[in-house]
Amino acid sequence: MAVQRKFDTITLVASTDLTGHQFKPVGINGLNAETSLPARGILQTKPLNGDHMTVGYKGQMKAYAGAAINSGAQVGVTTSGFLITVTGSAYVGFALQQVGSGDLFTGVFDFVTGLIA
Repeated sequence: MAVQRKFDTITLVASTDLTGHQFKPVGINGLNAETSLPARGILQTKPLNGDHMTVGYKGQMKAYAGAAINSGAQVGVTTSGFLITVTGSAYVGFALQQVGSGDLFTGVFDFVTGLIA
């Protein structure tokens, strides 16, 4: 079961209808990661176009997997708007549980620096 703990947020204005994108990466411009990279956090609300939205940018949060992810794996954002396992330095966090594609999982993220050392 995915859970959330302490995390930091910012409030932005949605530039499109994001009601179907809760717990997916979004950009600072209020668009989802599918249409705007780089992602700057994970959407915590379900805003309509023009609504205020809460975006978690650092901490333990829920997110949707775009492929199978192992516990402890480094994750990064795809252009499909999900998180997947990545190698190298292009990651924004790591998974705290093993999940399949499309599953909601718990991860620790840091979209400020783009890396968690």
